[in-house]
Amino acid sequence: MALIGLRFGSVLAFYQPDITAAKLVTGVLFQLVTLIPLIAILATLLRVAAAVWRARLTWSGAWSLTIHVMFAYTLATVAVASAAGALLPESADVDLRHPPFTNPAVLIVGAQAPVLHALALEADIRSAYAAVLLWVGVRAVTGAGGAALRVVATCFAAAVLAAVCSSLLR
Repeated sequence: MALIGLRFGSVLAFYQPDITAAKLVTGVLFQLVTLIPLIAILATLLRVAAAVWRARLTWSGAWSLTIHVMFAYTLATVAVASAAGALLPESADVDLRHPPFTNPAVLIVGAQAPVLHALALEADIRSAYAAVLLWVGVRAVTGAGGAALRVVATCFAAAVLAAVCSSLLR
């Protein structure tokens, strides 16, 4: 629920939309309906990667780690977007999904090199932060440092592969 509150609250803070009770309930339900499957998919990926590398990670441990890392990633996104909004002129549009100053994607024109642009979006300081947090969490839960590194590398490789495939399908 804290993750939903953070995500929905950041939208309210940044975009300041007109709020009615119906919009509030719909927005929270939308966050719930979109986050639960995403958390389930990411926790499953983490659990499968842990099983492949023989790191003893339970389903509940994978679920908990996924939510904690997503919360920290979202908090970092809001912090960076807030700083960017404070530093940039009012005319600048700050994208909450890919805030400025977090990745080298601005150096690559997306239409000319969509795969490189997608990779540059993934090469994000928030992704590195999430990978470190995930490694710490997997190592703490499983007690296996080397296996934890392989699990995180597998998950990161899956994220990069998904970004490349997504850019190719556009």
